[in-house]
Amino acid sequence: MATKTAFSPGEWETLQWAVSDTMAYLSMADPGFWDMFKEATAAARFIAGIKEAGDNTLMRELAGDIKTKRDAAISGNPADVSGAVAARVGEAAAIVASKAPEDLDAFKRFILGVARATAEAAKGVDPHESDAIANLEAALA
Repeated sequence: MATKTAFSPGEWETLQWAVSDTMAYLSMADPGFWDMFKEATAAARFIAGIKEAGDNTLMRELAGDIKTKRDAAISGNPADVSGAVAARVGEAAAIVASKAPEDLDAFKRFILGVARATAEAAKGVDPHESDAIANLEAALA
């Protein structure tokens, strides 16, 4: 298993943004003021669980180093950002595949776990959130 030191600062930032963007994307897929708090809490709980007890060293490090500020490139209508988020998630997966191929499956599970935790937090997974998760799955394929 790799550690953070296997990645350049720019590569590490791409991995961080992939996680943060995933949370924002799923939250925007089914917007709601109160839902946003539930979704953020659920995603934070999922990430904290990985940080504390994840079985992959790299994912524990990544979970402990997630960006909490909002990515300015990811805002507005989910249809407008879906391609940008999928591209960033795909780029992050390619980085992991090249630098730490043994950690790629764990990275994919981490991204999709964050997506599902966010989507399931409020009223259950709606069709827009299902579409967003499918978009991420395709980016990770």
